[in-house]
Amino acid sequence: MSAIRKVYVDGPYGQIHARLTAPVPGTTPLVCLHATAYSSQSFLPLMAAMAGRRQVIAIDAPGYGESDAPAAPIDMADYAQATLAGVSQLVEGAYALLGYHTGAYVATEMAIARPDQAARLVLIGVPYFQALDFAFWRAKLAARHELGENLDQFAERWGYFVTNRHASVTLERGFANFVDELKAWPQGWWAHEAMFAYDSDARLPQVECSALILNPEGHLAPASRAAGALMPHATVQEMPALSGPVLEAAPEALAAAIEGWLG
Repeated sequence: MSAIRKVYVDGPYGQIHARLTAPVPGTTPLVCLHATAYSSQSFLPLMAAMAGRRQVIAIDAPGYGESDAPAAPIDMADYAQATLAGVSQLVEGAYALLGYHTGAYVATEMAIARPDQAARLVLIGVPYFQALDFAFWRAKLAARHELGENLDQFAERWGYFVTNRHASVTLERGFANFVDELKAWPQGWWAHEAMFAYDSDARLPQVECSALILNPEGHLAPASRAAGALMPHATVQEMPALSGPVLEAAPEALAAAIEGWLG
């Protein structure tokens, strides 16, 4: 992990934090956008797996990780524009995008906004909840929180990230994910609300670049397939042998698939 640097650049809501590996001549950098309410640290295993193959840049969305937060909720286009402002200071020329869950919609908006620079698009766990129970998932993921004085308010999240974590996740990594949740509390639902308000039926067909949807087993597998059907240049690569927190559990398999497609 020592080869991964941390930097800050200016953005529309304050400073934007990013993690990046060294440039690799002759390759296109890969810019990674995380799920809510995680941060760029969720890509650390993948960054280590791709070390030396190509530069990987993982960005903290505004209000998450170490990036400054906006004063009020923003929409998905705003998240994309803020991220583009950060990327423009870190990358010259074309780059590929990797979006995971919430980050998938940030990545698609970036690709639509800058087709001249977004050369390729990789998506994992596309949150196209229109193919599932939209109302259920919106109520669950975009639930409002208020900061209280009792530690019990964090009990459910501690159980999710630490006590009942997936077998592939170490205690240290589970705790790091929990800390990400705390950093965004109580506004962590903002990006999820932006995700559910996103007009994916109208926007996904506007992605002009080639897209690869890596599709592990899980509740978002049918949603990812449905999203891929809306995108004019998307290929869905089924990965039924993978499940759970794939960034933690299978970084080498994901790196091989991404490299195989980006070439």
